Amino acid sequence: MPVSGKLSWAAIAASLASAGLGLLIWLGISIALLQGGGAEMVLLRSMQHSGLLLACVLTLAVVHELRSASPQASAARWRRLSIPALVLALASAMALMALLMRRPPDADWVTIAAGLSSLGAIGTVLALGMLTASAGRPQWRQQVVAPSRLAYALLAGAALLFALIATKWPGQQMLSAPAPSMVMLLVVMGALKLLYWFENGGLRSPVAAAPGVDALRMRLVVLALLVLFPLLLCAGLILWPDLAPKTGWCAIALAVLVGGYRDHQLLAAEAGLSSRFGASAEATPAPEK
Repeated sequence: MPVSGKLSWAAIAASLASAGLGLLIWLGISIALLQGGGAEMVLLRSMQHSGLLLACVLTLAVVHELRSASPQASAARWRRLSIPALVLALASAMALMALLMRRPPDADWVTIAAGLSSLGAIGTVLALGMLTASAGRPQWRQQVVAPSRLAYALLAGAALLFALIATKWPGQQMLSAPAPSMVMLLVVMGALKLLYWFENGGLRSPVAAAPGVDALRMRLVVLALLVLFPLLLCAGLILWPDLAPKTGWCAIALAVLVGGYRDHQLLAAEAGLSSRFGASAEATPAPEK
């Protein structure tokens, strides 16, 4: 069960925004590097255009996250820094979509727009990670919060990109090829989560905003959804590449998004920001008088 019995819209927004920004990062890199013509490139451009549209829609969830952010002065600085980075990412992505519609697209301008979109998305992710880190309780160790946010964005963005390719690319011969790259991203994500938890007292350490809940169970659920289940699916794609790869990639993307939601909700409770992420008021300790 989550920290509270209700959906946390801020945690949903954080998960979707990270996935959209991560998708912008990967699309910007791939579009900048892959230039050329031919039938396969035309098909690839069509998928990239669809991916950019999806990424922009998901990235708009950042607006809800910023509106839900802590009003503390330390957090306000990172909120201000995230806004121009977000504008750069979205404006460059929209310009990139327009450029890709030209036949043929201008390779130089495409590369510039793709690079700016990726840089803006990276800056936005790091600013959002620092916004959360700066607003937590004083005893909270948060050195890896921003790197973990970037790692999750890259992981979720890659999962969405591979699922998009799997649903649109004809045939199945190439659909299992990205699995080793996904395994690497999952291992990095798992290592950062374990490092963060052990810096804050280990897997069994109490959750600040929910001291009565089973902390170990909550963290294992996050780890299973975010890392272990996708790893098993990747192993299946590697060992049996012809066995429903499209379903496998869609299941990986869904697991990563749900795991990201639970992780953002738990992170806020650990940082003492339960009101942002829907923890029940009864679970939050009353302030000392």
